[in-house]
Amino acid sequence: GGGVAVGGGKVFVSSGYRTVTAIDQASGAVIWTTPVDVPIHGAPTVSGGRVFVVDVENQIQAFDTTTGAQDWSYRGIPEPARILRASSPAVTGDTVIAPFSSGEVVALRASTGQSLWQQVLSRTSRTSALSEIRDIAGRPVISRGVVYAVSHSGVLSAMDIRSGQPKWAPLPIAGVNAPLPVGDVVYVVSKDGELTVINRDSGQIYWTRDLNEGRVRQEGGIFGFFDRTVRPVWSGPLMASNRLVLTNSDGELVAFDPKTGVQTASIRMGGPVYIAPAAYNGALYVLTDKGDLVSIR
Repeated sequence: GGGVAVGGGKVFVSSGYRTVTAIDQASGAVIWTTPVDVPIHGAPTVSGGRVFVVDVENQIQAFDTTTGAQDWSYRGIPEPARILRASSPAVTGDTVIAPFSSGEVVALRASTGQSLWQQVLSRTSRTSALSEIRDIAGRPVISRGVVYAVSHSGVLSAMDIRSGQPKWAPLPIAGVNAPLPVGDVVYVVSKDGELTVINRDSGQIYWTRDLNEGRVRQEGGIFGFFDRTVRPVWSGPLMASNRLVLTNSDGELVAFDPKTGVQTASIRMGGPVYIAPAAYNGALYVLTDKGDLVSIR
């Protein structure tokens, strides 16, 4: 696990092998490598001359992009129970938003690591052992002075970037993907595969669509016995060319109408996809679980 970020002519790589590395973007030469004490399973975030990473023990660390020296670190509440996805910090100006597997969302000063505020996205009434996992696996999103974040235990919250106060009552949505604020609405996909559209000012839900309709199947049984129900796992969404684009573990890239949620297109990727697509310069880029990078116009 780990990931990459690009900024200032460098590619920054975080690794589950306890290292953070800076590589020259043009030549591929290693500029510096800094060892850390704990594996990092999420991608780094680079901003303002610093690169930020969150390790598996809920510690966010900031490194100087030029030298690789650690500027500061902040440790959240330890929580070993997490899911097999990892999130990254979000940064705007001198504020960095760190998500932790404990369900904490912490705002810190990017220059010093000073804590500004924190919120815990956790439901008080949970009904199963799986819902006890409070991990925030989807990256928090900052838009128009509001932080949007969703936890695995079933809390979607919109928080003021300065005070941390919720803008509206948290919604009971469990998710592992980053919310997507676009225009006057916020799109979010739940871990059960439901796409929900929410008014970003009031928190009112406009509509919800089951993305797995027609995709649920039975597998693994013998002569019809001991079957297990399989539901595709979805990643995204992304807004591109006025379409909502998502990928799933069945190896599909699917486009939906952003106003109605009606499916408009679907392409087979040749393998499962667990990472949300990226869009740049008229193309969609998809990385499959088999290690194939696919570009789609």
